[in-house]
Amino acid sequence: MNFILEYFHHLSNFGKTAIILNILFFVLSGVIFKYIVKPTDDEEKNSKRIFWLRFLNFLLLMIYVVDAFINGKSNDNEWLLKASQTGLVFLISYLFIQFSHAWALQHYGKEKTVDGEEISASTYKSEMMHILIIAITFIAAILLLVNIWNVTKWLQATGVLGGLLVILFATKDAWAVDSAHGLILLYNNDLEPGVVCRIPEYNILAILRKVSLTQTTFRDLVQKHKIVIPNAKLRNTKIEVLNRSGSTTWNDYIEYKIGYSTTAKTVCDYFEKVWEVACEKNSALNIEKKPKVSLIEAGDHAILWRLHYPLDNIYQLKAAKYAINRVAFDLQEEFNLSLSTPITHQAIGETLIEVENKNSELNSDNSQPNS
Repeated sequence: MNFILEYFHHLSNFGKTAIILNILFFVLSGVIFKYIVKPTDDEEKNSKRIFWLRFLNFLLLMIYVVDAFINGKSNDNEWLLKASQTGLVFLISYLFIQFSHAWALQHYGKEKTVDGEEISASTYKSEMMHILIIAITFIAAILLLVNIWNVTKWLQATGVLGGLLVILFATKDAWAVDSAHGLILLYNNDLEPGVVCRIPEYNILAILRKVSLTQTTFRDLVQKHKIVIPNAKLRNTKIEVLNRSGSTTWNDYIEYKIGYSTTAKTVCDYFEKVWEVACEKNSALNIEKKPKVSLIEAGDHAILWRLHYPLDNIYQLKAAKYAINRVAFDLQEEFNLSLSTPITHQAIGETLIEVENKNSELNSDNSQPNS
């Protein structure tokens, strides 16, 4: 303990300040990303933020631990000063990007209510502001590191900036394409958090949660699991947007095949009863809003009836349909009808073999010459 105190007093004012700040950031990282920087709805992302902040602080503290064991009280601390300054540049840059992103969301983002949950949604302006801040921070960090290590001449001679540009160009397929498509999605404003989307190519029916620069996140409407699609793939496929942002109403329908022996009046009475009972079982169905019954097709074996109905909460689209199907099944006997497609083939009193034999005899008689 005495060794630590002696080493701490031996450090410069900058070194003491750096250690104190690192310990504070390490301990308070959870508080920072919970109360100061507004947390996202993604718990995994919040955990990663806290991890990276603590990791950077840990690395910076290790610089002083290594110096304590190697140099002790030696006055030759030039490398320690440069290394700690470098660590602080990375740490401050990371914190500045996180704070600025929260600021951009607060001033240029939108507050959305998604299935009863309040979330902060990115917009084209907020993401463009975030990109601009990242670029400025990156350039400022490079300039600070050049001055800390005094490598201005080396930078000019070796063309490090050119090398960085080459690296960015070589990795553009990993980030540039999706980022460009992400900005287009945000600019078009068709896909916003809260809308329910159907994507036939990927067999997806889900609630859109977030559009970021690289990917779009959905939540499955039935199983509630997270679905992540790169923005480039999303813009190259068909997307059906079922509702407007902020609107939860929706019109849906269910089709049933009922035999010709059931009259239209019986079918209408049956669906009216189905609607009344289903409204009691599911809160998304409003009994005051009456459904519409339509005859869609008179088929060979049955009539195709369609029940059009309004839905107050599109997020319960599947649950409401399941409730109606269950009630429709339970009320079949009460109205003396069946939802199964009836068998309308008629028996002709002869087996297929007998018919074939008779046809063969007729063909043979017709082939004999007349006497």
